[in-house]
Amino acid sequence: MDYRMIPVGDQAVAIEMGTTIDPAVNQRLQTIGQAVLAAHLPMVKTVIPGYATLTVTFNGQMATTEMVMKKLTPLIDAAMQAKLAPHQTWLIPVCYGGEFGPDLADVAAFAKCSAEEVIAKHTSRDYLIYFMGFLPGFAYMGSVVDEIAMPRLAEPRLEIPAGSVGIAGAQTGFYPVASPGGWRIIGQTPLKLYDPAHPQSFYHAGDLIRFQAVSAAEFATIKQAVAAGTYQPKGVA
Repeated sequence: MDYRMIPVGDQAVAIEMGTTIDPAVNQRLQTIGQAVLAAHLPMVKTVIPGYATLTVTFNGQMATTEMVMKKLTPLIDAAMQAKLAPHQTWLIPVCYGGEFGPDLADVAAFAKCSAEEVIAKHTSRDYLIYFMGFLPGFAYMGSVVDEIAMPRLAEPRLEIPAGSVGIAGAQTGFYPVASPGGWRIIGQTPLKLYDPAHPQSFYHAGDLIRFQAVSAAEFATIKQAVAAGTYQPKGVA
């Protein structure tokens, strides 16, 4: 894999590795980001991953762009050869269809299959979190199987309930808070994905998400446990 560094204003540097959505590229960038943070460079503020980019922000009063690039180069070169960091996989329960998934039937029609087959396809693989954005706790994940990769709505809804699970082309994701949105909503998770009192999500860029279909009764039971504070998100070994 090749990379290039380009300035982004006078207090950030972007590390680019092509323009395609590729899990291998993103995982390599995640490894580079971890290496940059682990180096504890005094001028570096944070790293921001994208699909095929990693932006490193820095204190412009402590270093110039050229100085930062010089410091980053050996870290990047070493990380390009390093073993990829292991993933944390999270199990996300989802009740599909009905009031929880108003677009499930449309996705089934698009895929020329039954709603049950859409659910089976959506839960058939683990999804890499490429990066976080749009909303607090919103994870951009992919990729769904081609058959169910339905484009987003022509006109976004004014409000989508928190916990809604949707599809937008090859991407899938969940809405951590109620908000407008144009993704095809096929289900909902009872988990609380964002809490202003504890804004750091339990999942992060580089993690894997595994969706698990649950019944409406199971959804209600989990939701009650979440509200009572007795439910803990489940990691997969």
